[in-house]
Amino acid sequence: MSAATSTERRTRSRRASRRAARRRSPARVVGGTLVVWLLVAVASTAWWPVHRDGSMVTAGTTAVVAGTVVALAGAFGRLPTVVVGVLTVAVFTLTGVPVAVPAEAAGLLPTGPGLVDLFAGVALDWKRLVTVSLPVGSYESLLVPYFVTTLVATVTAVTVATRASRPEIASIPALVLFAAGVVVGPGRLDVSVATAVALGGVALVWALVVRHSRRAVAVATTVGAPVPVWRSVARPALVGTGTVLAAAVVATGLGLVAPPSVGRTVARTDVVKPFDPRDEVSPLSTFRAYEETGSADAAQLRVSGLPQGGFVRIATLDTYDGVVFRVGGDDGASASGTFERVPTTVDVGGVRGSDLRVGVDVAAYRGVWLPTVGDLESVTFGGDGAEQARRSFFYDRATSTGAVVGGIGAGTRYDLDAVLPDQPDDQQLASARPGTAEVPSATGVPDAVRERVESTTADARTDGEKLVAAVRWLTSTGYVSHGVGDDRASRSGHGADRIQELLTAPVMIGDQEQYAVAAALMARQIGFPSRVVMGFTPGGDSGASSSGPESGSSGTTTLRGSDVTARVEVDTAQWGWVTLNPNPVVRQIPEEQDQTPQPVTRPETVVPPPPVERQDQDQQAPPQTDRETPPVPPLWLQVLLAALPWVLATLGFVALVLLPFATVLLCKRVRRHRRRRAPTPRARVTGAWDEYRDALLDRGHAVPGGATRREAVAGAPGRGGTGLAALADRSVFGPDDVDPGTADRMWSATDEAIESLREGRNRRERLRAAVSLRSLRSGAGRPHPVAGTGPAGRGSVGVGGRGDQGRPGGRDYDGPEAGERRGRPSEDRGEP
Repeated sequence: MSAATSTERRTRSRRASRRAARRRSPARVVGGTLVVWLLVAVASTAWWPVHRDGSMVTAGTTAVVAGTVVALAGAFGRLPTVVVGVLTVAVFTLTGVPVAVPAEAAGLLPTGPGLVDLFAGVALDWKRLVTVSLPVGSYESLLVPYFVTTLVATVTAVTVATRASRPEIASIPALVLFAAGVVVGPGRLDVSVATAVALGGVALVWALVVRHSRRAVAVATTVGAPVPVWRSVARPALVGTGTVLAAAVVATGLGLVAPPSVGRTVARTDVVKPFDPRDEVSPLSTFRAYEETGSADAAQLRVSGLPQGGFVRIATLDTYDGVVFRVGGDDGASASGTFERVPTTVDVGGVRGSDLRVGVDVAAYRGVWLPTVGDLESVTFGGDGAEQARRSFFYDRATSTGAVVGGIGAGTRYDLDAVLPDQPDDQQLASARPGTAEVPSATGVPDAVRERVESTTADARTDGEKLVAAVRWLTSTGYVSHGVGDDRASRSGHGADRIQELLTAPVMIGDQEQYAVAAALMARQIGFPSRVVMGFTPGGDSGASSSGPESGSSGTTTLRGSDVTARVEVDTAQWGWVTLNPNPVVRQIPEEQDQTPQPVTRPETVVPPPPVERQDQDQQAPPQTDRETPPVPPLWLQVLLAALPWVLATLGFVALVLLPFATVLLCKRVRRHRRRRAPTPRARVTGAWDEYRDALLDRGHAVPGGATRREAVAGAPGRGGTGLAALADRSVFGPDDVDPGTADRMWSATDEAIESLREGRNRRERLRAAVSLRSLRSGAGRPHPVAGTGPAGRGSVGVGGRGDQGRPGGRDYDGPEAGERRGRPSEDRGEP
C-alpha cells in the first residue's frame, strides 16, 4: 500500500514537472506573448474613434508592456493569482497617471490629485466618456478606461497563454477589449466591421495552430516517436486558415456592400446627457429685453477678429410648438441633435468656407448660451473660471449651438476657431432645391402662413424662386418697431396669434423676433427645412450703422443690446444651411388708416371657409408649463444605475459559465444524500463504499470493473481504503444484520478516507476532482451486482460492482436491502 502510494505520487510529480516545463517552453512563451500583442493591437483599433490622439498609442503601449512584464513574472515565478493581481494594481498606480492623466503628472511621476483622478476614473469615467463628443483625445482623465482595460486584458491574456492548459482561450480578453471600445464608441459604423473580422480571424487561426500542436504532442508521446510537423500541424492549420480568410472576405464584403440601414445602438446613443436645453427658457422669448432702456446701449460683447458685417450666434432654434421657438434637445427627436461635451475639436472637414479666429470678452451678456461665430471647430477659455467653463461647455453639432452649464457672465473670455461657410447670392438662391436635413415638425402654425405663401409666390416656378419671393415680400412690406420708448406699438412674442396678426395686419409692424419666425414657417411651407438663429450683428439687421467704436477683421467690435437680431437658416441641396436676412430696414411707418385687420384674399369656393379662431395671448400657457422635468438623481445613484446593467450582464455571463459545474456538483450531492439516507443499514454501508470508490475515480485512480473491494483499494492514494473494504465486506457478506452504528462508523471512516485523498493536492486539482464526470459516467459501464446465498441465507453482492435494482448504471439505495436478490452465483463463495 505504502509503496504503491509513493509510486503514484512520483508519477504525479513527474507529470506535473512535464506540464510545467511545457508551459514554460520558449516557443510557447514567445509565441503566445506575440499573439496576445497582435490581438490587443487589433482590438485597440475599436478605441481609436474614441480618442484619435497619439496619447492613446502611448497609453496602450505602456499598458501592453507593463501587463506583459507582470504576467511573465507570475508565470516564471509561479506566483498565485492574488500576487499577480497585487502587482497589476501596483503597476497601474505607478504608470497610470503619466500616461492616462498626463495633465496631473509631475513628469514621469504620479501626483496626489492625479492618483485621485486615476482611481476615480476607473469607476466614473465610463459614463463621462459616453457623454462627451468624440474624439476625446487625452481630455481630463478619459484615457483611464482604455488604459485599465488594456492593462487587465494584457495581464490576463499573457497569463493564460503561458500558464493555462488551453492557451487559445487567451483571445477572450482581447475580445472583451474590443467589445468595450464598440460600446463606448460612436454610433456610426466606422472600423468595427473590419476590426471584428480581423480579430476573430486571428483568434481562430491561433486556436487551430494550438489545437493541432497539442494533438501532435499527444500522439508523439503515445507512440514514442516524433510525428511529421507538416502533416500534423502545418497542413491542417493552413487549411483552417484558408477557410477563415475566405469567410472573413465574404463577411467584410457583405458588411461594406450592404451596411445596416440604421445606426447601431451603443452606450452614447441611449445615455441621458447631463445638459437638456428643454430645461432652459428660449432665448428668443427674451429678445425685447435687449431693446429696453438701459440694455440697448449697454455693451454685451467685445469681439475681436469679427469680419465686416459678421454675425455672432447665440443659439439656433428649430422646434416650434405654436407658442415659442426653442432650442431642440434629446427629447426623442434626433433631428435636434444632442448637446455633448467637446474635449478637443469639432470635425468641420466637410464645411466649405474661410477659417476664423475670434476672441470674445463678455461684458453685460448673461445666460447659458455661449455666443459663437460660424461653425465652431474649437474653443479655448481664459481668465478666472476658465477650467470650470471648460468642464461645463456643451455643444450641439446639429444646430451649431454652444452652452455652458451654470451660465457665463462678465469676465468670461474665450477664443474661437471656426469656419465661416460660403453663402450663395440671391440669384444662386433662386435655383436652390430643398435639402434633406431633418428638423422637428412644427405645430400650431397659423393659417396666415400658408395663405401668404400662396399669395406671394404665385408667379414663382421653382422652390428657390418661391423662397426668394417670400423673403423679399417680408423685407419690402414690413416695418420695424420694438414697441419701446417712442416706437409705434408692437406686441412682443412670436406665438401663433402674434404671427397671424403680423401677416394679416394692414400695416405689417414687428421686429426681428417676428420676421425671423414668419420667414422660417413660410420656408417650411414651401418645403425647405428651416430654423431661427438669434444673435448679435453690428447694427442689428435694421439698417443702422455699427455700434462698435472699432469694426473690422483686425479690430474689436463692441456689440450692444440694440445689436440683437434674429435670422433664418434654410437647408439647401447645393449649399447646405444658408443664412437669410428677412428683416426690413428701419424706415418711417405710415399712419394707421384702419385698425381692422384685412383678411387675405382667398379664391372663391362653394362653401365659405370657417372663421379663423384667434388665440388669446393671455390664455396661452407659458413655455415649459406642460413639461414635467424629472428631478436629477444624486451622483452616486447615477453611477449605480449606469453600472448596474454591466454588473448584471457580468453576473449572468459568469452564472452561464458556472452552470455546468454547478450541475455536476448538485448531482453528486444528491447522490451522496441518497446513499447516506438509504432505508437500511446494509444499504448505507454499501452506499458509503460506493462514495469512496467514486472519490477514487474522480481523482484519477483506475479501478478495474471486475475488481473486488480489496483489489480496488490496492495502490490507492490516501489512507483508510483497506479498512473500508474490510468493513464493507463484513457488513455485506457477514451472517448478522448490520446495525445502524456500523453504518455510521462506515460513513465516518469514509469521510476521513476521502479527506485524506485531498492531502498533497493543490486547489486546482481539488477543484478538478470535484467537477470530474468520471464517477458519473462510470455507472453505466460497471458490471451488474453478483448475488448469491450467504451463510445466513441472504444473498451476496459482488464486491467488484454496484447493486442494480433494475436501473442501468447505478444502485437503487431506496429499494430492497442489499443481498436480497438471488439467482446469481456468489463471487466470494467461488461458485461458478
